[in-house]
Amino acid sequence: MRSRMIAIAAGFLIAPWQPQLIPITGYICIAVFTLLFTHCVRFRYRDLFNCVVFAFLYSSIWCGWQLSQKLPHEFVRSDWIVEGHVVGLPQHEGSVAKFNLKVNTLTPVDAAPSPDIDVSTIKLSWHHPKAIIQPNQVLKLIVRLKPPHGMVNPEGFDYERWLLVRGIDATGYVRTFISADDRSSYSITLARHWLNENIESRHSVPSVVAILQALTTGYKVGFSQEDWGLLRKSGTVHLAVISGLHVGFMAVLGWWLGRIVGLLVFHRTHLMPYVFSIAFAAGYTLLAGAEIPTVRALIMITVLLLSGVQRCYIDNWTRWWMAMVAVLTFSPLAVTEVGFWLSFGAVALLIWLGQREWRWHTAIVLQLYLLIGMLPLYLFFFGGFSLVAPLVNLIAIPLISLLIIVAFINLFLNIVGAYLLIPLLTQVESWLVNIFWGLVGFCERFDWAFVTIDGVGLSSLVLVMIASLGVMLPVGWAPRLIMLLLLLPMSLGEIKLSNSVNRFTAIVFDVGQGQSVLVEVGDYRLLYDTGPSYRNGGAAFTRAVLPYLKAQTIRELNYVVLSHDDNDHVGGFSLLMDSLTVTKIASSYVLADLPYAGNESVGIQSDDTDRVDSVGISKELCVKGLSWNVEGVIFSFISGSKGTNDNDRSCVLTVDDGVCSLLIPGDISKRVEHVIINDLEVNFDWLVAAHHGSRSSSSEAFLKHVSPEVVVFSAGYGNAFNHPHPDVMSVVLENAAKVYTTAEDGAVLLKSSAEKGCISQTMRKEVKRFWR
Repeated sequence: MRSRMIAIAAGFLIAPWQPQLIPITGYICIAVFTLLFTHCVRFRYRDLFNCVVFAFLYSSIWCGWQLSQKLPHEFVRSDWIVEGHVVGLPQHEGSVAKFNLKVNTLTPVDAAPSPDIDVSTIKLSWHHPKAIIQPNQVLKLIVRLKPPHGMVNPEGFDYERWLLVRGIDATGYVRTFISADDRSSYSITLARHWLNENIESRHSVPSVVAILQALTTGYKVGFSQEDWGLLRKSGTVHLAVISGLHVGFMAVLGWWLGRIVGLLVFHRTHLMPYVFSIAFAAGYTLLAGAEIPTVRALIMITVLLLSGVQRCYIDNWTRWWMAMVAVLTFSPLAVTEVGFWLSFGAVALLIWLGQREWRWHTAIVLQLYLLIGMLPLYLFFFGGFSLVAPLVNLIAIPLISLLIIVAFINLFLNIVGAYLLIPLLTQVESWLVNIFWGLVGFCERFDWAFVTIDGVGLSSLVLVMIASLGVMLPVGWAPRLIMLLLLLPMSLGEIKLSNSVNRFTAIVFDVGQGQSVLVEVGDYRLLYDTGPSYRNGGAAFTRAVLPYLKAQTIRELNYVVLSHDDNDHVGGFSLLMDSLTVTKIASSYVLADLPYAGNESVGIQSDDTDRVDSVGISKELCVKGLSWNVEGVIFSFISGSKGTNDNDRSCVLTVDDGVCSLLIPGDISKRVEHVIINDLEVNFDWLVAAHHGSRSSSSEAFLKHVSPEVVVFSAGYGNAFNHPHPDVMSVVLENAAKVYTTAEDGAVLLKSSAEKGCISQTMRKEVKRFWR
């Protein structure tokens, strides 16, 4: 049985990485051919081969069905009248409400006939909502929708895959409120909403409310960015939000309660523990919103327990594989989720370590072994690990377990109206939460609490896996210490060979409606602009640019150019300064009001051309004629800091190595283009189009003079400005050999090669996935 489970899991593992799905008829042909082949050809592993193929086919067809419900790309930025009911708990962040709507009817606003689409669930945001959004509420709205879409960058987060896994078929925002109808029927979502309101009524401290809501209903909006940072540093994120650990705890609690009930009431103990255990785990999963991590944990627990109901012996490893197959049958794309690997990895370690003989110090050793065994996954997914996690978890796990019990007893007393003990239990809740946050905050004092190791490559990960396995084997302390030597390459980072072929490389990052370009010459790095910031406090820089810098172990930028004072170009500047060391900054405007790490300010006064501040950062204005040479690559500003508006004062940068040339003009208008034509050489290989493709830029005279081989538009998907404008696109197509748009092509990679010339690549083409 185990071999078949492994084969099925292998089929599920292969399917999600197809670059493109084939039509359903193709999968049917594969199924028929497989049946005929295995019927006619006898071989030893025929059954296993069938398991792999049909798991692959099932996963592929399931993914195709999910994709068939997506809003077609032809309807980007289209307006619809939608009626549906709110699913899950709405999230309120300042003046913005975010919620998912299960679609009942969807009709276009214009008079055109309704298209034949099958959109099921849409994700909406509503700025300054005109109605109080409640779970299960029926809303009728006019919304502007676009297909699920995300930024695609090297090492970046795949938002489109995230939406697909969660069944989101379109995203958008509310334009007009029509009507709302509150449903009075009872549902688990309404119960979750009531529980959250009850917690808010009993507690006034945000940190207490946040963790109680997260542990009872899975509502995580109450955590601030600082809270997440503390939890990550202490290695307690999995404790503060509902995870497999909590579902497992409820299953254990149900097991022992079932045994007690079975002994006292039914006088038999065989079935009651199983029934209570699965019921407690299922109830808690529903209360947590039945999100993918909790459903995955519930399936694992159910499979592990049901095999014991019939009193038939199935070893733990076979149960583990059965649980994996059950999870993947429910959600084939789970193999693309970080939580899938962490949860099954942790359970596998517990099964393996559970075969040993344990003593009084078992809990301490187990926590250390879990850290060591999970180290390869932590490094691969997070680029670091918490050193204090084993010790913190020894205290935090029983503390959080006690908090969950107290919280549910308190909520039960609120439901039945037994108000006498509620004040006492509410105070106990506050004490337990404060102890937890105090423990987490104590870890922040130590800089070494969380170890960050960027750029851990495949070779280092293999060595870490071998070292982790060797340390956990019962082979004595001397061999274990020798195994630890394999961790040295990890501490040094991945060894990167110098590249003498590429003179310089550039990446035009996909930052949505904004711009950020990284130019690399050997170990020299220049970043032109940082992309936009968002209303919720985040920025495209941390999602699109920083992951690549971390993966390449880039901790310092030699030069940062801030083209002009617009959010879509410099919104991520403060986050950049918090994350990296910067040697030199050039800008076209005064920076004195922009903070950075250390709560000081980087400022270029209007009369400064080049100066060094108190922390050694050199700052200068980007003025015409300023140029420098890096290993034979010439960087030059041909305009900047002068003009009638911010856009025209943009820093215009050229990069030229004698083989390839790159022009980045910022947001200059046609007026400035006309002025700088005489200062530009003809035939640039690459041009990042000015002002994202606005009609105010990219004049025909300018394009004919520059005569670029490749034009790159850095613009957001379905942006409100209609960038790049069709008029500009038609002119560019007449004057350029190739045209790329970050919205459609993802990040654009430009390489100047002494052997192959000027190479242009795009992320969506080089790293193809069927969901984008």
